[in-house]
Formats: sequence, structure tokens, C-alpha cells
Amino acid sequence: MENKNFLEIALKASELAEKEILSVYSSGFSVEWKPDSTPVTIADKKAEEVMREFFQKETPGFGIIGEEFGIESKDAKYQWILDPIDGTKSFIHGVPLFGTLIALYHKGNPLVSIIRLPALHSVLYASEGNGAFLDGTRVFTSKENDLSKALVLSGTLNTMEDKGYGKPFENLRRSARLYRGWGDCYGYYLVAIGRADIMVDPVVSLWDIAPFPLLFKESGGFFGTLSGKTEIFDSNGVPTAPIYEGFTGFASTQALAKDVISHFGNT
Repeated sequence: MENKNFLEIALKASELAEKEILSVYSSGFSVEWKPDSTPVTIADKKAEEVMREFFQKETPGFGIIGEEFGIESKDAKYQWILDPIDGTKSFIHGVPLFGTLIALYHKGNPLVSIIRLPALHSVLYASEGNGAFLDGTRVFTSKENDLSKALVLSGTLNTMEDKGYGKPFENLRRSARLYRGWGDCYGYYLVAIGRADIMVDPVVSLWDIAPFPLLFKESGGFFGTLSGKTEIFDSNGVPTAPIYEGFTGFASTQALAKDVISHFGNT
């Protein structure tokens, strides 16, 4: 099966997830709190369930790694990686800057990437060798090469400080023209389409970042860990860090990547 067919399958799955998410988003819902103090709703669970069922039907034998229901067929050569709602805290507060993340890997190599923003009715997607597209239009990262003119984004400053990155991130953001806290997948979305220049995460899980290596390759940008590593799987298809909160991450223009790494490389 060609990558474009996998992309069509992934886009359909994201549409199914969007339907489930918006049906809950527009109504009242309760919030559960996981042992790690992160929230989860029925929308997270329903969206992942509907995607799993669809992938099992359309791509039998493929593995699935999802935030809510774990790992299925971990030794499969093809692996779907799912985050039904990235930005659940935004979701529960009615802020529309949350998204569904989907990636497909084959032996550790990314084939398909999707960020769908259900409340904004927008989808950003890429497949290997075919470019990145926003709602059907080809997109690229910005060409910004001067940190003093850059727009820098991140998640919460508290987490940045808690993970020991407070001072280097303060230095980075104070060196930039503008800083905003548009975090989670929305921040990466903005960098990939050229509306922001740097997005930084001090701690993430595999499903939080799985779409980004391919997405930024196809949009002309850079994605890596804060130490500059660009691979999240090794040559055997094994994650290079623990899948739960074992990674850091940042995305930027190609030219600005060196500035980010120079700020964080020794932390």
C-alpha cells in the first residue's frame, strides 16, 4: 500500500475522531484525573476507541500505540501512534487550541503525520516525500534566521522550571522578539505553517510528538530533542526514550535550530 493510501486512511480516522470530540465539546462532560494529575474526558476515550476500531479494520496486523489504551501488537513492523486529544486542559476549559495527533511508522521510519484541530475545523498533514499541507494547500515553515526577530512558543513555564530548563528558556525567549504560550500541538502547527518560528517542550510522551519528525521534514523545518537529536526511534524501530514523558522536543525553522540547541545543549 502506498503512503498516499495510508494518508487517506489516517485522514478518515481523524475525521471520525473529530466527530466524537465535537459531540462532547459542545455538551456538558465530566473530567477524570489520572494518577499523574493529567485530565481525561469521555471525548479522549471515545476518539481513541473509534480510531483504533477503524485502523484495525483498514490496516489489520498493524500495531497501535495510544495515550489512553496503551500498546497493541508492539512487535508489528507498522505502528500507528495516536493522541486523541493533545491539549486536554485546553479542551476542558473550552479553549479551541487542542488537536488529534496521528502518525504511522514503519520500522521506526515515519510515513504519515496529521495534526487535526477539531474546533477550528483545520487539518495539517504530510506523507513521506510529498510535502506538508494545510487544508489542501502546501505549506512551509518561515524563513526566519534571526532569533531577535523570532516568535517563540512553549507550554507552561512552571513545567519548564520544574524540569530544570527555566534559565535556558528564559534566555531564549528574552533573546527573541516575541514570546507567547500557545503550547501543545497548536504551537507545532503554527511553526509548521510559518506563523511562528520556535516551539519548545520540556517534557513530552511519544504520542505527543510522533507526527513531528516527518511533518517538519516535509515543511522545510527542524524537529528534535533539546539536545539536538532528531530520531525518536532507533534503527530497530524501538523508541529512543521511555514512551511516557521520556522525551523533550522543539520545532523551529532550519536556521534557528542551532540557536535553540545552543541554549539547551548543556542542560
